[in-house]
Amino acid sequence: MFRCLAFAVNFEEGCSMATAPSIDPTVVQKIDLCFAHADTNNDGVVDGSDILSFAARIIVALGEPFGSPKAINLLQVADGWWKGLAALMDTDQNGVIDQAEYRAHMLKLVEAGAGMEETIRPLAVAIGQLCDRDDDGVISADEFGHFQRAVGSAPESAQVAFDKLDTNGDGFLDVDELVAAFRDFYSGTDPELIGNWLYGGTAK
Repeated sequence: MFRCLAFAVNFEEGCSMATAPSIDPTVVQKIDLCFAHADTNNDGVVDGSDILSFAARIIVALGEPFGSPKAINLLQVADGWWKGLAALMDTDQNGVIDQAEYRAHMLKLVEAGAGMEETIRPLAVAIGQLCDRDDDGVISADEFGHFQRAVGSAPESAQVAFDKLDTNGDGFLDVDELVAAFRDFYSGTDPELIGNWLYGGTAK
């Protein structure tokens, strides 16, 4: 519930400072890709079951037991993410978010710029902890590859994405690098941002 409220506060505070968004093709492409990831049953709308199914897909790809603390945490974060989305984007209050609603509100959030890292960090951290299969505090290329397969990236794209996101070149991803990638992917307007490789360079 706290994460849901935090999402709403960050979104509303950011949007209060925004003007009408200018539509950048790269941003729209990334927003539409995120919607496609969330719409797990491909029915053209997103609801709570879609978001939890997407989280479950990541859990399965990483071989994590559903009853583990990491899996439960990701499912709880995903549930909070959905509640935050629904509170702000389900404008007709029909229990689902269609692509037009999602795109319009995400464009406002991107335009505002403020609050995105606070909003996205819990999700990025939860996914990062799940990817860290051996609990050594960092994510290897192999561990990251399992996440990439869950979001539909080809193996060769997954390795390139890992190399791009490993900004300090130590051969691993840490939490800060992953959070930065999520932030840049979801809010960045520059087509050359490294974070655009988060999902295997599909937004390049």
